[in-house]
Amino acid sequence: MLTISAIILTKNEVGNLKRCVESLGWCQEVVVVDSGSTDGTTELAESLGINIFTNIQQPPFKISEQRNWALQNSNLKGQWVLFIDADEVIPTDLATEIQRICSSSNQQYNSYELPARYLFWGKWLKLTQGYPNWHPRLLKLGEVTFVGGVWEHFSSSAKIGKINIPYDHYANSKGFGDWLERHDRYSSWDAQKVVEFLETGQASALGTERKLKLRLLAAKFWFLRPIARFVQMYFLRLGFLEGITSLVFCSLYAMYEFMIVVKIIEIKRKKDNLPL
Repeated sequence: MLTISAIILTKNEVGNLKRCVESLGWCQEVVVVDSGSTDGTTELAESLGINIFTNIQQPPFKISEQRNWALQNSNLKGQWVLFIDADEVIPTDLATEIQRICSSSNQQYNSYELPARYLFWGKWLKLTQGYPNWHPRLLKLGEVTFVGGVWEHFSSSAKIGKINIPYDHYANSKGFGDWLERHDRYSSWDAQKVVEFLETGQASALGTERKLKLRLLAAKFWFLRPIARFVQMYFLRLGFLEGITSLVFCSLYAMYEFMIVVKIIEIKRKKDNLPL
C-alpha cells in the first residue's frame, strides 16, 4: 500500500482546485470527490490527472456522510487519508510533519486533528477565530470514520492526536454569495436541531458531540446567539485588534446566528399553525 492518499471534496471549485492540488504533490495519491459541479471543476481535475468520484446527496448536505462515502468508494490505496477542501492549502512545513507521522513505526494515534489558518480578504484572523481551531482531517484507513452531520468529528473508534501546524483556509475565496448559500444551509440544519432539543430536552438532538457544552448553552439561549457570537469574536477574543477586516467577519457570523434565530421562530410558528 501507498502511505498517504489525499481526498479533495469539491463543488464548483474551478477557481481553487489547482492551488489545492499543487500543495499536495508530496501525497502518493490524490482523488476528487465531487458533489455535482457545473463550473468545470471535474474537467479541470481530469486535466490535472486526478481520479474523480461523484456523490450527490439529497438535501441537507452532511459533510460527515460525504467523507464516509469517500472513504468507502474511492478505491483508496493509502494507509493514511488526508481530507482537504478545495479552498485549502497544505504548507510545506505541515506536509513534512504529516509525512513524518504517517511513516513512523511508533504510532499511538489512528487519527489527527489539524488547526486552520483562516484567511479573509488576505488577512489571517488569528484572534478573531480563536486560533487554534481543531478540525478532523487525517486518519488511518479502515480504523476511523466520521459522525456529526453538518459539523463533523471523528467516530468513537478514533484515538486522536493533534498536529500543531496550520493549513491555510481561504474562507471567502468564492465571495459573499457562496458564503451566504453555505450558511443558509448550515443555519437551517442548526435551527432544526435546536428546535428538536427544545422539544425533547435531549442533548443528542443537537446531532454532535463536538463542543457539546457550548452547543447546549447556545440552544438553551438561542435568542441571544447573534449578540453573543459578536461579543465573543470581536471583544472577548480581541478581534477588534485585527481591524476592519475582523469587524466585517464578525458581523457576518452575527448575521449567521440571526438567520438561525429567524428560522427557529419560523419552525415554531409552523408547528403552531401561525402565519409566517
